[in-house]
Amino acid sequence: MNIEQAVIENLRKLPLEKQQEVLNFSQFLTQITSPKIEEMTSHEKAEDWLKFLESQPKDTPGLPDEALGRETIYD
Repeated sequence: MNIEQAVIENLRKLPLEKQQEVLNFSQFLTQITSPKIEEMTSHEKAEDWLKFLESQPKDTPGLPDEALGRETIYD
C-alpha cells in the first residue's frame, strides 16, 4: 500500500467534519509548498486567501470587535 492509498483508507474512516479538516490542511500544505507563491500577484494571493476562508466552517466564532482595535494589536 502506498501513501496515497493509506491516506484515502484512513480518510474514509473519519466523520465528515474530520474529513473536511484533512482537506483544509492538505490545501494549506499545497499552498505553502507551492513554488509559484513568490510569483503570484497580490490579487492572486488575496483570491487564494478568500478561497481558503470560504472553505472554513461557517459556525466558527470570529474575533470580537475589541480584538481588532489598534491598541489591542500592539499590546
